[in-house]
Formats: sequence, C-alpha cells, structure tokens
Amino acid sequence: MCYIIITSGSLVWFLCTLVANMLIATALVTPKWLIGPTSDQMARQSSVGINTRCKMMQQQVTTTYHCGRFDLDGFATDSTVYPSEWKAAMFFMSLGVVLLSVTVFMTLVTCCRQSAFGKSIHNMTACAQVVAGISAMLALFLHPLGWRAERVQRLCGTDVEPFYTNDCSIGMSFYCGLIGVVLTFAAAGLSLTAESANMRQRVRRRVEEGSKLVCIP
Repeated sequence: MCYIIITSGSLVWFLCTLVANMLIATALVTPKWLIGPTSDQMARQSSVGINTRCKMMQQQVTTTYHCGRFDLDGFATDSTVYPSEWKAAMFFMSLGVVLLSVTVFMTLVTCCRQSAFGKSIHNMTACAQVVAGISAMLALFLHPLGWRAERVQRLCGTDVEPFYTNDCSIGMSFYCGLIGVVLTFAAAGLSLTAESANMRQRVRRRVEEGSKLVCIP
C-alpha cells in the first residue's frame, strides 16, 4: 500500500536539512569569506571566498568591480594563485553540499518508506548528515590556513596570518557556512525525533485503517 506520513517531527527535520543545505551552498558559491578594508573612494569592497573573488580592476581611466572564479582550471591551478588549503576546502565543502542535497531528498522519502535493505532510512540519512557536517566544518577550518597566500596579503596586508585577518573582516559567506554546519548536526539529531514521530501508535493505526495520507502534529 502506498501512503504518505507527515508529522511535525518529519517536517522540522526536512526544513532544517533544507536550510542547512542552502546556507552551505551559499557559502560555497559566494566570495564573501574575507572582506577587504573599506575604501573612501569605492562603495564596494574587494573580497575572496573558497573559489571565487571580487576585486577592483583598473581599466585605462576607469575602475570596475569584477567577480568571478580564480581560474577555470580549478584544482590544477598553481598553489601560488589558488592555495592548496583552499583547494581542499573546496573539495570538502562541495562534498558537504552534495551529501546534504541527497539527504534533503531522503527526508522526503521517509514520508512514505521507513527502511531500505533492512536498514532505517532515518539512521542512514542522519549518518550522511554527520559526514556532511564534518566535511563543511573541515572546509571552514582549512580556509584560514590559506591566508598566507599572496592574494590575501594584497587584500588584507602583509601581517595577515591564519585565523588573523589583519585589515580584513570575516564576511557573511563564512557565517553562512558556520550556521549551516550547526544546522546540519541539528538535523542529524532531529532524525531520531522524526523517526519516533513516524512510528507512533496513532500513525500506525491510521495506516492500518487504510489512510493514504496521514498528517499528525
């Protein structure tokens, strides 16, 4: 029999997973990890992220603001241009986004199926979320290790060190990633609540009665 179970626990779990995925994806694709010092002449500020940057570019007599990737070759780029620590951070953050995207789908699957191959889908999804959280957390730790790079020194000053921003400031992309990691681990814990809610006696009784859509707060 095909049935769909929606409980408050499963709904909160899904929303928490979805928001975590969106925040970590935002951190991955936006350049606002390190923000350069404010310029009196320019309203916009140069910044760098894991694999993107925004900077002022002098073109003849005009100055333009350009955002884009460091290099189209990505991981093949020389480490003096694209630090090895940022390459590793890019890998782990991307892995976290992929895993979280899968778990968003899996949280929806649990509304109509509770197990697969003799294993609880809730538990398998929670394990994937823990791995995703650890991957994103590693990326957050690795990015500051690359702050000795020449491009960061040009942006923040020569005194910049790992975990010391000097003239720069931490941008919203880093905080998005940090909040996303916290929500990812929270989502892994909520999987237990969602599984318990889906297995309650009220839910099982409604399913046995033949209800195809079970909505219980």
